[in-house]
Amino acid sequence: MTLAEMLIELYVNENIGAFDGLYLHRAVRRCRGELMFGRDAIRQHILADLARFAGWRFNINVSTDEFADVAWISPDGTTVRRHYWIKLENSRIASDAVFACSSHQERLHQHHSLLGELDSGKGQTGPAELSGFSATVDCLHKIWNCRSISSIADLYQGEAHWSGPDAEGGPQELKAWWLQQFLEYPQSYITFEREIAFENNLALQWQWARIDINGHRDRVAGSTCLRLDGGKVIEEVLLTD
Repeated sequence: MTLAEMLIELYVNENIGAFDGLYLHRAVRRCRGELMFGRDAIRQHILADLARFAGWRFNINVSTDEFADVAWISPDGTTVRRHYWIKLENSRIASDAVFACSSHQERLHQHHSLLGELDSGKGQTGPAELSGFSATVDCLHKIWNCRSISSIADLYQGEAHWSGPDAEGGPQELKAWWLQQFLEYPQSYITFEREIAFENNLALQWQWARIDINGHRDRVAGSTCLRLDGGKVIEEVLLTD
């Protein structure tokens, strides 16, 4: 069963009885900065979703065996977007991570305290070179970590649509959002974890270690889904936990 089929079974067919066959008993879920240990805890989270989104339409935008971009749409048109990342063992889910839109002003949970420098071994002299990822991710690395705002014009089409925490729009809105992040977090570094390329899409999972202007340290996990045309981004959805 594919990830899309699993999600449809749970959220469209509302077949909770199939849940035990989809997840390992020891499965772990990461959501909103917290870890849920065990299949029973994850089942309760899914039941809460079914109650919360009762009467809403469930739509899978894009999906692969390990990633899905989905949306719940209410009768009045309100949309809740989520990204699911999974790891399988013997065709059952051993762990997953769920990302949803959230306000950047809301205090996020902390996975653990940061130790030492954000860019380990490099001090604050600048980000290390990125290796093992695509040219698209390398360009994101230049924007996010090297703070090369001019690289936005190299990667995004002029009519590209971007949406992130508390904001959406085109390349100019994206530029304004990142400038605001750089102001709020003078020291920060984003570590790329997983990249999946499929059809004209690219999904990216990452963690953002940062220190704000008041010296508060935290670590935010995130997910980005890009739609590409001719090597340039025409749509981006950026979600954080």
